[in-house]
Amino acid sequence: MYGAEGPYAFDCSGLVQYVFKQLGRSLPRTAQQQFAASLRVPQAGKQPGDLIFFGTPGNITHVAIYAGNGYVWSAPETGRTVSLVPIWSSTYYVGRVL
Repeated sequence: MYGAEGPYAFDCSGLVQYVFKQLGRSLPRTAQQQFAASLRVPQAGKQPGDLIFFGTPGNITHVAIYAGNGYVWSAPETGRTVSLVPIWSSTYYVGRVL
C-alpha cells in the first residue's frame, strides 16, 4: 500500500524504515532518500541486511532488504504481502546502512 509505514501494511520504503527502526537505526522515509543515505556497495559485495535499490540514481522506484542467496524481503504492490523473493533484475544498486 503506497505510503504505508506499518506495522500492519507497508510500502517498500516503509518496510525498510520500520525494520531498521526496530534495530535502533534511523532512515529517511522514501526509497530515494534511503538510497542517498546509504553507502554504495558493489553487487558482488552485498551482504544480508543491505538494501537493494531498483531504478536509477535520481529515480529509485523500489527498495528491498537483502536476505542472502539472491533473495530479498520485499513489500510489493497493494494487495500483496511482504515476502521473500528472488532479486528479479540484474540492474540494481546495493546500499549499506552504517
